[in-house]
Amino acid sequence: MNQSAIFLEGEGDNYFLRNKAALEVRSSASEITWLGHALSPFKSKVSSVLEIGCSNGAKLEQICGLLDAKGQGIDPSQRAVDEGNGRLSGSGVELHVGTASRLPFDRGAFDVVYFGFCFYLLDRQDLFAAMAEADRVLKSGGFLAITDFDPIHRHKRPYHHKDGVFSFKQDYSRIFIESGLYCLVSQNSFSHRQPFFDADGNERVSTTLLFKEVDAY
Repeated sequence: MNQSAIFLEGEGDNYFLRNKAALEVRSSASEITWLGHALSPFKSKVSSVLEIGCSNGAKLEQICGLLDAKGQGIDPSQRAVDEGNGRLSGSGVELHVGTASRLPFDRGAFDVVYFGFCFYLLDRQDLFAAMAEADRVLKSGGFLAITDFDPIHRHKRPYHHKDGVFSFKQDYSRIFIESGLYCLVSQNSFSHRQPFFDADGNERVSTTLLFKEVDAY
């Protein structure tokens, strides 16, 4: 079965419940502080943010607070979305159930699109669809941010929590950059066990900030 469908049909809720206790800690994690700082020179040009893989919106809420922006989030977990919308009602942040490969937003709707640690679980059949959708809803001259594993070598591993599901670890920013339509702004390297560069390549995570060129030719 397609991994996106597996997460929509219940594994997304399981993921949320397993990680719920850490969400408040992660909402103040270094990558969000770093991302807010990296985008601060462009704050006046940022009014709308989309987070893909938003869980209950804890990180999205912080990003929007740092940038004085409105936010939309999408996540396969109904429980996460319901909890987040209940907590964030009236805040200018709204969450929706869905997946990265089919976004319910208009073309060019956002100044910032953030993949919040979810690329690694996308079904490979949905990978390019998800990238195309992110590009579609991001304005020209906008920013694309990706937090995900940053291994030395591209590889896949069985997902420990569900048989038949895999984690796909690679540098997803390279696909956007190699298109010539995006350029690297900055990158922050860290890991789940420390808020700075990790010598162990299997532990590395990074947040990469890209700029969508207005005219790449």
